[in-house]
Amino acid sequence: MQRAAATLFAELECNIRPDQPVRRLRVGDQQLVEIAKALSQDASILIMDEPTSALTEAEVERLFRIIDRLLARGVTIVYISHKLDEVFRRSDRITVLRDGKHVRTMARGETSPRELTHLMVGREISSFHHAEGRQPGDVVLEVKSLSLPWTGHARSWRLRNVSFQLRRGEVLGVAGLMGAGRTELLECLFGTSAEPPEGQIVLDGRDVQFASPADAKRAGVALVTEDRKRLGLFPQLNVRENITVCMLEEAATASLISARKERQAARESISLLNIKTPGPEAAVTGLSGGNQQKAIIARWLRTRPKVLLLDDPTRGVDVGAKAELYRVIDRLCRDGIGIIVTSSELPELITLCDRILVLCEGRLTGTFQRSEFTEHALMEAATRREF
Repeated sequence: MQRAAATLFAELECNIRPDQPVRRLRVGDQQLVEIAKALSQDASILIMDEPTSALTEAEVERLFRIIDRLLARGVTIVYISHKLDEVFRRSDRITVLRDGKHVRTMARGETSPRELTHLMVGREISSFHHAEGRQPGDVVLEVKSLSLPWTGHARSWRLRNVSFQLRRGEVLGVAGLMGAGRTELLECLFGTSAEPPEGQIVLDGRDVQFASPADAKRAGVALVTEDRKRLGLFPQLNVRENITVCMLEEAATASLISARKERQAARESISLLNIKTPGPEAAVTGLSGGNQQKAIIARWLRTRPKVLLLDDPTRGVDVGAKAELYRVIDRLCRDGIGIIVTSSELPELITLCDRILVLCEGRLTGTFQRSEFTEHALMEAATRREF
């Protein structure tokens, strides 16, 4: 079994040890384990449901090479994705479903991304463009020589000497390939890193050191995690409870939680972020991925954060929800919140951000102003290993 798993990982061109517990892997590596498991069945029909949702561009190219080999063997693939560039690149025929119903099936050459978007959401999606007129304010967060040890690993450091500033009303992007340290950076800023980080974190001119998320929350830092289902949602709680879980002290009277205050706060957040739900008491698991994500963002906005950390916030959401999330991020930025956002999709960062930091193997290899944004320049910095 060990040899068979190692052979599959070698075929996927990834460095995952077969004896590692899956729960300790990053989301992207867990995705690759799922793909390896599917390949192990040697099936004649393979269904891939959002296979690239947690993969970087280099890993997507690697997966497509695997798909080419499977197609050459005569395997039939049903490829499910919200990413239209992948759909048009890989498909022979395209089927659109909406609200559980079949809309249309057509040959790839008979349609266009614009038409497909309209069929998917039932309306035209106006593309989000980086709105002009953002004027970042003073520095709200400064990170100096941040390092995160990696005990027992040959590299010794998950992050090494990372320094940057974040201003109020600014969207700062963090780019990098898988394993570059994007998620680890946000975990250090939120007090959830595997080991205590070294270096200096200055929030609003004051040195801070967070031992837990509770410390970060009290100081005005919020994190929307990369893994929505495992680390973001409380599936056993309804929409109201998921939104208000971080503000229970405010909703309490004489130490008893006021359901009336909770419902009022939840309705305000649902209206503010346009969360599509039957109501505050609906099951959060019944919402679409985009609306679940907006519910988590709403939860953290109830804490009135100074700094909002978004780890790959649009992973696994459709094109309509993605455009809505872009507008939410832009509005929060204009309200004066400093936002740090990571993404495995470079076009997304180019769309959203005022500046972009690039990490490679835990080190900062580039800082780009908006006028300098190109996919080529960002990818070049993301693969620059000479330190």
